Amino acid sequence: MRHTRSEPRKVFLCRITITWESETDGLKSQSGLLEDRSRSGAGVSVDDPIPVGTAVKIRGRKRELSAIVKYCYPKNMRYLVGVRYDEVDEGWATIRAGL
Repeated sequence: MRHTRSEPRKVFLCRITITWESETDGLKSQSGLLEDRSRSGAGVSVDDPIPVGTAVKIRGRKRELSAIVKYCYPKNMRYLVGVRYDEVDEGWATIRAGL
């Protein structure tokens, strides 16, 4: 089955830190790899799963974006986490528009 996206995605590899508040453990943080992105979301590869519905902050070297986890599943001994930004990232397609 072929999946169609509602908007284009761009492969964009960069190191990030993702943080969130856990009900049981308080503030949690882990390093990850931003794999792809669009105006409204991104795919992030991390070592540990993050529950669907969790509010997260994705921080790179230049800026931080707030998002909600939409999916999380195992992929190649890691987890692929799909997030939807709280606000549209208008600069997502700009060259050097990194995080």
